[in-house]
Amino acid sequence: MAATLGAGVFAPGEVCDVVGTAEPVCAASGEPREDPTMLVECHPHADPAVWLLENPGFVSGGNLRWWRDQFAPIERDAESVGLGDAYDFLSREAGHVEPGSAGLVFLPCMQGAMAPEWNGAARGVFYGLTLAHTRDHMTRAILEGSAFALRDILDAMKNTGLEVARLTIVGGGAKGPLWRQIKADVTGLPVRVPSSIETTATGAAILAAVASGVRDSIVDAVDAFVSYRPDVHEPDPATRDLYEDAYGRYRSVYDALRPVFNA
Repeated sequence: MAATLGAGVFAPGEVCDVVGTAEPVCAASGEPREDPTMLVECHPHADPAVWLLENPGFVSGGNLRWWRDQFAPIERDAESVGLGDAYDFLSREAGHVEPGSAGLVFLPCMQGAMAPEWNGAARGVFYGLTLAHTRDHMTRAILEGSAFALRDILDAMKNTGLEVARLTIVGGGAKGPLWRQIKADVTGLPVRVPSSIETTATGAAILAAVASGVRDSIVDAVDAFVSYRPDVHEPDPATRDLYEDAYGRYRSVYDALRPVFNA
């Protein structure tokens, strides 16, 4: 709730994507809504005129951290001597791989699934590996897998009747421009980032300012406390068909493995 407010997400149709170890996804709605698939929940918002649709979060940044810790010793060593950030090194190389990772799919279910369904028995999977794939393909597949799970959640929100308009990404995962662009391309939504990506404290300050009378309303407080970086990631039409195919593979892989997960 506080992170969402700190991101300036309070108007209906705005979505906050909180990319930390896990990835909660929250959207503001002008009325209570029900998701028959139960992928997203409906909660009261801090603003009494608004409701919050939320998926509590799938493991996302945690998958990338596991990948870095287990399979990127050179990048970690470079970071330890001040040569740069290991995640930046990995993302830079993954950026050379075409969208769709040459058919490679990653299911981001390292601690169970929260998308496309809630299933504690699901597990992380790489599917489609060939001798032509490299570590860079696998890195990109991890980033894309989280974007596909995000699309699952957004589709569930849309199925409640909510018109989803824009993504605001916060948390440590908002730092990577490649990941932001992948999410814009997979979801078809513009992506923006607040000037401060650690928005929970900002959200708490907004609530305190309104409650104490320092600010008259949530709208007034957000205007005073929240600003955004000038670079907005727009969906790239050239990737649309590639990502439609890749998302279809992701869902097919998950559906095919459901009986194995639940055995």
